[in-house]
Amino acid sequence: MGRERRLRPALLAVMLSAGAAQVAAQGGPVEAATGDPHRLAAQDVGRPLSAIPWLSETLDRPDTPQVRPPIATPEVPPASAAPAPDGITVTPLGGPDRAATGLLPPDRAGLPADLWQGSAPATLADTLRAMPLHRHPALADAFARLVLVEAAPPRGAGDALLLARVDALLLRGALEPARALLERAGPDTADLFRRWFDILLLEGTEDRACATLAARPELSPNYETRVFCLARGGRWHTAALTLETATALGRVTPEMRDLLARFLDPDLFEGEPLPDLPDPVTPLRFRLLEAVGEPVPTLHLPLAFAQTDLRHIIGWKSRIEAAERLAQAGALAPNRLLGIYTARPPAASGGVWDRVTAIQALDIALVSGQPDAVATRLPAAHDAMRDAGLEAVFAQLFGARLVRLALPPRSAANAQALALIAGEPVPARTEGLDPRLAFAAALARNEPPTVAAPDALASALRAGLAADLLPDRHAPLVARKRLGEALLAALDTLAAGRSADPENAGDAVALLAHAGLDDLARQAAVQILLMEPAP
Repeated sequence: MGRERRLRPALLAVMLSAGAAQVAAQGGPVEAATGDPHRLAAQDVGRPLSAIPWLSETLDRPDTPQVRPPIATPEVPPASAAPAPDGITVTPLGGPDRAATGLLPPDRAGLPADLWQGSAPATLADTLRAMPLHRHPALADAFARLVLVEAAPPRGAGDALLLARVDALLLRGALEPARALLERAGPDTADLFRRWFDILLLEGTEDRACATLAARPELSPNYETRVFCLARGGRWHTAALTLETATALGRVTPEMRDLLARFLDPDLFEGEPLPDLPDPVTPLRFRLLEAVGEPVPTLHLPLAFAQTDLRHIIGWKSRIEAAERLAQAGALAPNRLLGIYTARPPAASGGVWDRVTAIQALDIALVSGQPDAVATRLPAAHDAMRDAGLEAVFAQLFGARLVRLALPPRSAANAQALALIAGEPVPARTEGLDPRLAFAAALARNEPPTVAAPDALASALRAGLAADLLPDRHAPLVARKRLGEALLAALDTLAAGRSADPENAGDAVALLAHAGLDDLARQAAVQILLMEPAP
């Protein structure tokens, strides 16, 4: 990073040693690092870190414990009930409710504006953050609508529901809609600002957040952020003085002090051992390590960090792996993944390179319009993507193109299944089709199946889509204006795919259809039937 003024190493060394001496003289404790200060233990390699801590830790006061909502909270009374005598809710008259901020109007989302009204705010927040990642695109779309819709929050929710919606997007690596939601709401509280700041750090546009912090320093009492932003603004001496003050007050950990010192003047640490990987790796620490030439691999970090690997300065293999993770979660458009796959010829084989080779070969065959070549290359590409958990993405990329070709019968059936998964129209013929595929095709066209349901789950899904009445399982929640909560429960049920209990799955698609998401309910049923082998 270019500097307007460079801090002399000797000056920084004196300042840091003076700060440490002052702390020792005063007997003031230097705060212990959060978590294990060493690199990830061997048993942690291979599983992603928790995605929640970094959302709130980056800008927290070091000397103030974070207050988290309890896991279990009592239900709030229905909206029609009288408020508790000792509970007073104040709402400004005539002003917009920030907590209702969304990116989708209710009519576009197909959802009512009061879907959250009767739920307990803490229960909703916990449920949103605990929702699994949906590998079926229709379920991911339905969840995104719930998160992004403009809908009034429950009484007394404050910003709790808005924060949980942002966190749910970040857990899926969806930085852009999370940022848009925060900017529409206005990140003018500490909780909203810290998330906005983290997003801009990962997007590489943190100067906007630093400018906001300079105008409103009360949004973050955190010294780490102040030092970083002062340095980003070219105020290196002020940044060093601020770091000295924070060290003297015990407001930064020794590890963070050393990392910030490296950031301010790397020459001071030339020849010294590399810093240990902080735990957790917050966006601020991630950017500081990158700035001092020690980038952290994102493969085992929360999904939002994968967005930083999409930059052209990142190696192609890392870009592919990050793009696959994000596309699988619905946070990256399939065509963008295809663009990364086809950026250049693979220079190696095995693992991700075999997948790239197969996709490039199929894409070339489709562009050339050679049905025989497509039929030859389709199985390898489909198997490679399915094994990587990317079958839905593969269907979205190639389903429509494949179904338009005159392929041999086996390849034609494969193409039809992919088109159905992608929600593309397919020919009405069912002769010679596998019964499961024929049944799914009839469901997609909303027509009576010409074959019997292949199993209990298929039968239950069809019955749920044809149901005229709200399922008894969900009726009580809907009657109490807790439709959003009921829909989250339904999406959680369907996330199990073919492992879901048939009766519960049938009720879940019936609720989705009853709530106005009938197209997504039908598409989810098709995807559940076709994306996984029958048990």
